[in-house]
Amino acid sequence: MIIGTPKEVKENETRVAMTPNWAKRLVGAGHEVWLQKSAGENSGFADEAYTAVGVNLADSAEEIYEKAEFITKVKELQPQEYKLIREDQMIMTWFHLAEDYDKPMAQALVDQKSIGLSMELIVLDDGSRPTMKPMSDIAGSLAMLESVKYCQTMNGGTGLLLRKVYGLPTPRIVVLGGGHAGFNAAQVAVGLGLQTTIVEASWDRIDYLKAALPEADVVLFEENVLEKILIDCDVFINCIYPSPEPGTREPLVKRSTVKKMKKCSLIMDIAGAEIVETSHYTTLGDPTFTEEGILHYCVPNMPSLCPRTATEALLMITGPYILNIANKGL
Repeated sequence: MIIGTPKEVKENETRVAMTPNWAKRLVGAGHEVWLQKSAGENSGFADEAYTAVGVNLADSAEEIYEKAEFITKVKELQPQEYKLIREDQMIMTWFHLAEDYDKPMAQALVDQKSIGLSMELIVLDDGSRPTMKPMSDIAGSLAMLESVKYCQTMNGGTGLLLRKVYGLPTPRIVVLGGGHAGFNAAQVAVGLGLQTTIVEASWDRIDYLKAALPEADVVLFEENVLEKILIDCDVFINCIYPSPEPGTREPLVKRSTVKKMKKCSLIMDIAGAEIVETSHYTTLGDPTFTEEGILHYCVPNMPSLCPRTATEALLMITGPYILNIANKGL
């Protein structure tokens, strides 16, 4: 099979959907692998690392889409890619079609008669989503680390140091959602000596969090309880993702609650939109805005801040899928 990986074109997306290691395994299995020149550069993989294992380099994305039977990407198709996809061509990426609000990407897939393999919809028998876990782990950790950065005055914050300083009140962190992202965010917060509260809706997950992170307070989600906690916090990290059906759920955090928050606080929203009424998507190039007097950071692809780690972690999960599809067909 001919597998092709174009360079990501979404704004500030630095990851790549193929590493030299997995390219080597594909070539060794008898497949033809193509990569757009410099596609791996931001992730620390030079073109020479790919050609050394038998990868062919293409000058453009057009060439990749023209040659490949199986396209591997990281982020959803961008408008300039719609006309490049071909009939019966497999494209494996995070499509997030639930957020394709006017449906142009879905329509392009239908019009071109291509085959979309949506990574976020791969579900194992236990209900887990394997491709989401490593990125959620990274996004959760970065949410807390970016909070430290954006509480600094030079980044638009109010100058609050997110660290336990003896003799001063310890900053309060609230994490909504105790899944992989929320656990990692809380783990970093606890490591900084901060007062950390995780708000979670599942009793099974609460039991796990209490055992795995005893330094944090873990409380059952109730809307009035969440509002009371948020009013008193310094940083609120949302780790709940939007519903698969856009527009079907009311925001969990209303504008009226945001209005009551301390004016020196920060909302760090890894979902980017829908869960917090005042949130809307931002980019790594322009990550923050102020709404109701509260600084918001709403970047949905934070793992792009550390593409070397994120790419390696991603292929650790997607590599076997790519190899098996190449070997056996869809």
